[in-house]
Amino acid sequence: MTNPKDPGGALPRPDASPVDAARLLALRSYCVLDTGREGRFDDLTALAASICEAPVSLVSLVDSGRLFFKSEHGLGVREVPDAGEGFCSHAIRQRGLFEIPDTREDARFASHPLVTGTPHVRFYAGAPLITPDDLAVGTLCVIDFRPRRLDARQAEALRILSRQVIAQLELNLQAMRDPLTGLYNRRPLEESLHRELLRARRSGTTVGLMAIDLDRFKQVNDTLGHDAGDAVLRTIARELMACVREEDIVCRAGGEEFVVILPGTGEYALRERAELVRHTVEREAITTFGNPLQVTVSIGLALFPGHGTTTSALMRAADSALYQAKGAGRNCIVMADIQGDQLTLWGA
Repeated sequence: MTNPKDPGGALPRPDASPVDAARLLALRSYCVLDTGREGRFDDLTALAASICEAPVSLVSLVDSGRLFFKSEHGLGVREVPDAGEGFCSHAIRQRGLFEIPDTREDARFASHPLVTGTPHVRFYAGAPLITPDDLAVGTLCVIDFRPRRLDARQAEALRILSRQVIAQLELNLQAMRDPLTGLYNRRPLEESLHRELLRARRSGTTVGLMAIDLDRFKQVNDTLGHDAGDAVLRTIARELMACVREEDIVCRAGGEEFVVILPGTGEYALRERAELVRHTVEREAITTFGNPLQVTVSIGLALFPGHGTTTSALMRAADSALYQAKGAGRNCIVMADIQGDQLTLWGA
């Protein structure tokens, strides 16, 4: 679900294996990369550090090209570069506890910058964070600055706490899902867009935003009832998921409005993807409780950085374009000119 041109985010590399690509997509789906500290994760690292008698404990998420620490106890940094050969990258390749009693005596790590330089890591133990789909997205790990081993009680506690990290990530994921459609809700929409803009700034790429609104949806609810309206929303959600790429992020923003974030998408590709959505919805034969319906959508488009360089600015631009599409007769697409001072329209 990502742009392979960006080496700095959770993006499958062109040469990534299917398993690694799936792992990165699973990591990205939790919407926790580049987010702030949370007490529920900090409590787990503090407990791991105490039980394991270690000065450092981390919830380490193995992103592409880096480790992002959702929680860090005793280290003082939130991320470090990683080319795939660091401690946590090795730990996620197995399902058991990964322990390095003395990094200087291990040929794989003796020359690692974190061993030869600050903070001079000498001991590492990491329990992989395994998703319900059996994908390792990171570790709960402890670090010490002297050679040592965990005893059996400490090792088992680290494994138990790693399962609690995944439980918290899964709870977070459930809270981010719209119960009717299964799509992301408003909160991950804003968090995901913020993250994608950060990534695009680092890599010099673009981000497309698609604001979609069902035309005359109130009439469906008024004439056929809310159950029919819910059935339409579920159908539209399925159609949207069928129209987008794996790396795109589809959200229900509220009511009958949907938003799609399209990382790494330029103006032409954004227009083509929007037309695919518009045409697919228009031709879909929807039947609710025996009533055939023809549903259409209006779509507003915006592009980072041309139409906005912040989350709020880009969303305002897309919403403004959507408003223009509604005013132009519905069942059409509007996108602001790249300079932001004109609008172009196409569609039915």
